Amino acid sequence: MASKRGTRRITPRAGVFLLLTLGVLLSGMFLSISFGPWQIGLTDIGRIVVTRIFGQPGETDPAALAIIWYGRIPRTLTGALVGFALGVAGTVMQGIFKNPMAEPGIIGTSAGAALGAVTAIYLGFAAGSVHAVPLFAILFAFLSMLIVLGIATSGGLTSRYTLLLGGIALNAIFNALTAVVIVLSTDQFEMARQIIGWLMGDLTNRSWDHVQIILAIALFGTLASMLYARDLNIIMLNEEVAANLGVNVARSRNMLLFFASMLTGGAIAVAGAIGFVGLIAPHVMRSFVGPDNRLLIPAAGLLGGALVVYSDCAVRLWSEGGLRIGVLTALLGGPFFLYLIIRDRRKFVFF
Repeated sequence: MASKRGTRRITPRAGVFLLLTLGVLLSGMFLSISFGPWQIGLTDIGRIVVTRIFGQPGETDPAALAIIWYGRIPRTLTGALVGFALGVAGTVMQGIFKNPMAEPGIIGTSAGAALGAVTAIYLGFAAGSVHAVPLFAILFAFLSMLIVLGIATSGGLTSRYTLLLGGIALNAIFNALTAVVIVLSTDQFEMARQIIGWLMGDLTNRSWDHVQIILAIALFGTLASMLYARDLNIIMLNEEVAANLGVNVARSRNMLLFFASMLTGGAIAVAGAIGFVGLIAPHVMRSFVGPDNRLLIPAAGLLGGALVVYSDCAVRLWSEGGLRIGVLTALLGGPFFLYLIIRDRRKFVFF
């Protein structure tokens, strides 16, 4: 059975859904670039993109150039890459915990990244460099992972249940420390506003620097996770069988946790706290492309990117109401999570 899984190819059905999801994502990106209070024609958008990418001469309106090339395109690409990273991280976490209800922040990485980011903002590092917030967020995400991994490992063996419990504890601690930082910043209105807005998830004023940061993280984290996708497939079946087949279970699990933490920290670093994308995307795509992580990882990434891009379009449509992406994804993801709980409650142990 393992050998057959090792040579599985993309089925026509899975291929169709992969292409459809890619089409949905690209359509959302096109809508995001075209959408805004300043109406810019498709011809002008195409001319700006061709001019900037290929360096071909052409007259462009400076205002349109600033809005499209330095405003909407970086914002759209950042959102797509952030959603992709969260979708991949969620798939890896659900595989490691063998639970379709797991999500990227389950071991405290999201809360750790949030604490790191607000700390960088509070200490004033964010004003000096665009890389300060991402650096602090990723470092604190890794710190969270290392702490939980250290707590859950004994005698060279790691317990998934201890990982989960340690993550719950760290989430509580980091959330409390984040609240402390918010309280300390209340005497500086602009800083407090920036921190609270960031914690709600936002893509406003994202630049090409943010695109470069999340592109590097998403590309490396996804490719590295794909290298361990076959090991993850076997581990999900049975860890003893995986060990007998030559899989170093502890190393594969730890590396996958590392990649998922990096993806989660990077996504939160450039877009703030955006929840439930890593839960919804892999869970939905698993129904269409199957449980093989070699297909599920990129498929969930594409859907995650689409979720964030369309959520950003909706936020911009209702921007006067102060809506943020993280708030919208929570409003969508919360009911979805409750639906999963109610649907699967017969599988739970009652007492």
